Amino acid sequence: MTFPVLVNAALLATAAAVEDAGAATMGAATAAAAAPVTAVLPPGGEDASAAAAAGFAAHGAMTEAMLTQLTMIRGLFAQTLAASGVSYVAEDAINEATLAI
Repeated sequence: MTFPVLVNAALLATAAAVEDAGAATMGAATAAAAAPVTAVLPPGGEDASAAAAAGFAAHGAMTEAMLTQLTMIRGLFAQTLAASGVSYVAEDAINEATLAI
């Protein structure tokens, strides 16, 4: 037995817009934080301080790369939501046309 799937296209479009705006905000925040996170100065002049600062800078660079990927994934999710909304509306129109015959 099949059940109808009720989808509000306007709700999906709004959700896609919210996710897209969130991805843009994440991208801007990540870009703004890139310099302070990756440019760590050593606290002292000895080799241990330089090594620690280099380790923190490398960790910051990995964090920035991960956040960039997460921002891209969130943008793809927004595009998927938008495409799903369009697909559901098209399928509903086809179903309505089929039932009207």
